[in-house]
Amino acid sequence: MQAKEIIAKKREGQENSPEELTFLLNGFLKGEIKEYQLSAWLMAVFFRGMTDRELSVWTELMWKSGETIERTGIYARNNSSYWIDKHSTGGVGDKTSLILVPLVKTVTEKWVKDIRVGIPMISGRGLGHTGGTLDKLESVSGFVPQISAQKAKELMNTQGFFMAGQTESIAPADRLIYSLRDVTGTIESIPLIISSIMSKKLAENLNGILFDIKTGLGAFMPSQDQAKILAKGLVSVARHQGLDAVGLITRMDEPLGWKTGNFLEVEECADFLNGAPREKYLDELVLESAAWMIFMASQKSISVDSAKNMCHEVIQKKLAFPLFQQLFESQGGNFDNFKRSRDSFRETYFSYDYVANESGHVSSIHAREIGVLLVELGGGRMVKESGIDNKVGFEFLKKSGDLVEAGQTIVRVYHRSPQEVQIIQKVLQRAIQVETKKSEFTKESSIVREVIA
Repeated sequence: MQAKEIIAKKREGQENSPEELTFLLNGFLKGEIKEYQLSAWLMAVFFRGMTDRELSVWTELMWKSGETIERTGIYARNNSSYWIDKHSTGGVGDKTSLILVPLVKTVTEKWVKDIRVGIPMISGRGLGHTGGTLDKLESVSGFVPQISAQKAKELMNTQGFFMAGQTESIAPADRLIYSLRDVTGTIESIPLIISSIMSKKLAENLNGILFDIKTGLGAFMPSQDQAKILAKGLVSVARHQGLDAVGLITRMDEPLGWKTGNFLEVEECADFLNGAPREKYLDELVLESAAWMIFMASQKSISVDSAKNMCHEVIQKKLAFPLFQQLFESQGGNFDNFKRSRDSFRETYFSYDYVANESGHVSSIHAREIGVLLVELGGGRMVKESGIDNKVGFEFLKKSGDLVEAGQTIVRVYHRSPQEVQIIQKVLQRAIQVETKKSEFTKESSIVREVIA
């Protein structure tokens, strides 16, 4: 075989055989096929796509380039144990994973008696205008996100969950190829997105997975049609590999929840599980996501509606909060220090209240504008190597659809320098719209637009 012939086949829209794909990836990992050759093939995929067979083979090759988390002891892979995870394509203020792990674990421990449910979760960092789960976790000082496969196995055997980053031993081919995609303009290729996501998820040795595919102003897939193609592709590949899978297509037009910014989002998650008032759309997304995960993990013995009721009871009784705290402390996090710093950081950072000039309804809060501003203020990364100030962020007192009086605060911004106020004002004037007409304002009823089940 020759790399140039494999590239030419894909360039002409033909299917590469499993043997050709194996030759291509193995040769690249050994250094026998050069970066410029694989880059050419990636660009051909960008324009020509991949068949279902190609995508399945390529995903499995990337997964098996590294190790898979071993299932032993009480979680040995048999009918009495079930591992499930959730993947989101990312957004602004998307903190649901931090709530779902303790919530789903608590519900399944209480109501799923015949199946031991585990929740391994390999997560990523923020890049661009979207936040990253690992960055949120690191808001709790001491938390160690990079753990070995052996440590992951130990955490699963002792507590049944973990949240960690991709290590060098998990799908190493994906890390190398992602770097190439990043510099060759092929990040947006749906087949390459699917293979990147699934190679890491398959390394978790799962039985089931929930996909949350964002669409809208703050999503990487602004078109709902594109989001649906991605959702169907992810579900198809997961099922082809023997996993249960469900996809949710959800709106990401405005920041999710009351707070945006890493520390503030962890704070909101703690409050959510401790009985504080919950923002409508975050509450809906958490309950919908958890219910589908429980439905799959119970092997369909618990209906989605019943699972929602169970989740609601657990939240009301604050039963999942101990596991939320344990999530951090089991990986070195000092949660007591986090609780102490909740008030102290507000005394050391500058705050700016953005108020309504006129009375009316908040008609929109542009998620991407908020996400980009967060990055500019130091709360996100402009490049992968950038540091993050976890305390920078936004606290929304009003969300879209809410009534607001002239002079009332819509959002409070925590920032590091008084010189930043001018840019904050400028962006928020563009990002936040208030409808002053007396005609009835219509708020979209649900954050979930479609379920792929």
